[in-house]
Amino acid sequence: MNPGRIKEWLVLLGIVGGVIMWFATMYGLPPRVDKLETTVGTMQKQIDRNDVKTDIILDDVKEIKSFLLTRHGGGK
Repeated sequence: MNPGRIKEWLVLLGIVGGVIMWFATMYGLPPRVDKLETTVGTMQKQIDRNDVKTDIILDDVKEIKSFLLTRHGGGK
């Protein structure tokens, strides 16, 4: 084989290797990454639920405060 032919094969092998590595990177995520994505999704749902509960509690506290201020003359 002449040196020009070897260079062509090396370039071709480099391109094919790059494409294979790209596919392995894009579609070969380890299972722990999938598990972490699921865990983060679950945690986000819990945070959203806690935010809703906190809003409900704050609304109740405002109603109680309003009731007490109304009943006892607004702090006078």
